[in-house]
Amino acid sequence: MSSSESIEQENNQLQKETITEIEYHLSNFPRKIIWKIINFKNWSGEIQADTIPCCIPKSIEEVITVVNWAWKNNYKLRPIGQSHNWSPLILESGQSFTNRIMLMDLSPHFSQVSIKHRSQFSIVTAQTGILMEKLMTQMEDQGLGFSATPAPGDLTLGAVLAIGGHGTAIKALDETLLPGHTFGSLSNTILSLSAIVWDEENQQYAIKQFERSDPDCAPLLTHIGGALILEVQFQAGKNQRLRCQSFTDIPAAELFASSENAKGNRTLSQFLNKSGRAEIILFPFTNNPWLKVWSISPTQPLSSVEVNAPYNYPFSDNIPLIISDLVKEALSTTPSVTPFIGEMQYLLTNIALQGREKDIWGWSKNLLLYVKPTTLRVTANGYAVLTRRADIQRVLSVFYSQWKNLIEQFEIEGKYPINGPLEVRVTGLDNPAEVMYEKAVVPGLSAIRPRLDHPEWDVAVWLDILTFPNTPYSIEFLRKFEQWLFQEFNGTYASARVEWSKGWAYGKTAAWEDTDVLTKIIPASFTDGLFADNNWALTISALQKYDPHNIFRSPLLNKLLSD
Repeated sequence: MSSSESIEQENNQLQKETITEIEYHLSNFPRKIIWKIINFKNWSGEIQADTIPCCIPKSIEEVITVVNWAWKNNYKLRPIGQSHNWSPLILESGQSFTNRIMLMDLSPHFSQVSIKHRSQFSIVTAQTGILMEKLMTQMEDQGLGFSATPAPGDLTLGAVLAIGGHGTAIKALDETLLPGHTFGSLSNTILSLSAIVWDEENQQYAIKQFERSDPDCAPLLTHIGGALILEVQFQAGKNQRLRCQSFTDIPAAELFASSENAKGNRTLSQFLNKSGRAEIILFPFTNNPWLKVWSISPTQPLSSVEVNAPYNYPFSDNIPLIISDLVKEALSTTPSVTPFIGEMQYLLTNIALQGREKDIWGWSKNLLLYVKPTTLRVTANGYAVLTRRADIQRVLSVFYSQWKNLIEQFEIEGKYPINGPLEVRVTGLDNPAEVMYEKAVVPGLSAIRPRLDHPEWDVAVWLDILTFPNTPYSIEFLRKFEQWLFQEFNGTYASARVEWSKGWAYGKTAAWEDTDVLTKIIPASFTDGLFADNNWALTISALQKYDPHNIFRSPLLNKLLSD
């Protein structure tokens, strides 16, 4: 017998012994409910947890049964979605079945959608296991669409709502918001939801419906994994034809220029004034970003190519995992090639965008969904900076200067911690006035909930810095950037909140470890300028009431939501 065959046999034997041990621990698990063992891995590969049991309930009754089983047997229960997330809201790396965790996959049996049309807008009822692309396809078939959505279509609706998923859109200067549409996060579209919560009277977990006008609904609209939502009703408006133009010839210094230093009419704010929808992608050590500009276009422009399906940038989407891993390995072992890799990424993007992808036109879904799982597996930090529209360029200018200065400082020391692009999007806030429901409550934990003490702040600038996981000195770089960010956007002309799905709270060696950010800065960002009936303390208290046994909490949530 060869050594490789011997190792394989040993691994198979260990796996059988592990399965037997898990079956022993789950001997009292409800017998009719299907479960399997999976190895969990998040999208960037930073969070891995092997041999975790995962159940696949077929009905609401089975979900409730599992939840109550978890409570009575001291298990944690975590819906997994597609695991396309960076922050450990589900699992910590290294956890296993010994941590008494049961995952739950709703995708196979909780993907039903029904639509009711009204005179001005429509109401979509959807189960949270449905993927966004499938949901948006069914909406498109009935003449409905969103103003903005997250770019990946392989996300579950439940996951998007849990973290306040967003796209990029504010109102163009000559635009009128269509009924049913919103410029905030998708959480702001919710009209009602059904959640599994603790029933104090019957002393068990049960399903309960919450209306958008109910104050108890506010903590569940963006619950960051602290609850289990099975179904939502949300508003939807008339579908729109969009045009998306790509530009690669505008210098970053011009796009990011402060208003007083702007020359010409090519700042990001000026594009937003015209179209309301734009995204900047700037590779490190390059001067010209990839700028995407979407505009409402009922008829097809002569220069545009019509597209009838999403994911229209194959040069950035169809990258096999092995290639992504090879690039990561090269940058890790020879970091000095980072400037060359950045320049190559720009050159390849620029060449590719000289073809049909440069100017495309079609229904909103086909232009708003443009990221597939087969893109580079980078990690990302993320923040929403609330400010007034007139200060967008001020925010961009100081951000770009700091990003560039930090990269140059590290380069002088022979360090190349950032090998992915920076990304910028701009959205409106989660304004209840855009909700087709009287007295709609504001999502308690939405990163873009308005601040009552600054009614002039009407937009959010989303800032992300991407790099391959475990790149040397990346944590040091991102920690310095984050400390600057909270100091700069401290409430004078802008204020920063973390983007739940990304990296934040950078300690000396890892993200989500800085105690000051976790226990002071984040709670303050959901307390300052807000009424006591819907601020951080009340939201945490409500989530605790809904789940007093903390079965939905991950270790990160235990740190973050502890009183």
